[in-house]
Amino acid sequence: MSSGAGLASAVALESGPELGENVQIRARGYWEGVWLRFKRDKIAIAGGVFIVFLFLVAFVGAPVAESILGHGPDDQFSNAAVDEGGIPVGPFTRINTEPYPGAPHPGGGEWPDTLLILGADGQLGRDVFLRLLYGAQVSLEVAIGATILGMTVGVLLGVIAGYFRGWIDALISRITEITMAFPYLLFVIALASTVGPRLDGVTFGFLGNGVLTLVLVLGIFSWFYPARIVRAQVLSLREKEFVEAARMVGAGDWRIMRSHLLPHLVAPIIVYSTLIVAQLVLAEAGLSFLGLGIKLPTASWGNLLATAPEFYTSQPWLMIWPGAAVLFTTLAFNLLGDGMRDAFDPRGNR
Repeated sequence: MSSGAGLASAVALESGPELGENVQIRARGYWEGVWLRFKRDKIAIAGGVFIVFLFLVAFVGAPVAESILGHGPDDQFSNAAVDEGGIPVGPFTRINTEPYPGAPHPGGGEWPDTLLILGADGQLGRDVFLRLLYGAQVSLEVAIGATILGMTVGVLLGVIAGYFRGWIDALISRITEITMAFPYLLFVIALASTVGPRLDGVTFGFLGNGVLTLVLVLGIFSWFYPARIVRAQVLSLREKEFVEAARMVGAGDWRIMRSHLLPHLVAPIIVYSTLIVAQLVLAEAGLSFLGLGIKLPTASWGNLLATAPEFYTSQPWLMIWPGAAVLFTTLAFNLLGDGMRDAFDPRGNR
């Protein structure tokens, strides 16, 4: 036996039979790698869990809570929920639902009591807890709807500009720069004073009053950043070999953009969509706080914050509840977006 064979035999005896066995290694797919990197980021997962919880609370918990409590977010209890000095009652206060002293009950009995879990919102005596839940619906509808609109327009224009280049790219780039320079707050004011009241009433049977107006406004003024990001990606992708191969086999421009370029843009689209939702939640709250967004009596985190400063010395929690809701929602979306950005980057260290 040669010295090389003897060394191999010794190694085999010491290491056991596993050395000679055929070990099958399964290749990881792209999305499996993304998931493995993402689930190592516990903070991003916590943000995603909070977002799922928020959706459940807003769209499932709000109607259930209304049914259990026996009153709605717009019901007013100024007779019992506000004291003689005009100060709303605090959390976990049980009040009588009598609208005014001596009011006859429609059924001939006595007016029942109800519980205000987080107290009343102001001099009208509406339930802060229910208005927070229904305000979450409005904020999510505006943010998600405007994100879908803005990303759709931005991705479409970015792909067209990056693929065709030339005068088409120049035209879209100039339109993008004009939109970026336009003060959207002035546009909101002009819209609110003209066709805003008519648009506010368009709900399609499931949206809140004023949601469509904000979706259109915020969507129109949130497409330019996605357009510029997608354009830069497409400028690089259009020079790749797989695009040249598609041209050689006779694929048209629109088929190349739809079937070969868009699949490579999924990662930046998902990441930027997650981040822009947080910005739009803040934008909706800010516009509603200024009286340009969701109008009363429709509940919104912004208009809850607008009325809270009247009672900041006597009932400071009226600012804490909607403020905390806006803070944690934007933080959760930002953390989720950061985690997804790291997960989609195979060169990340985490």
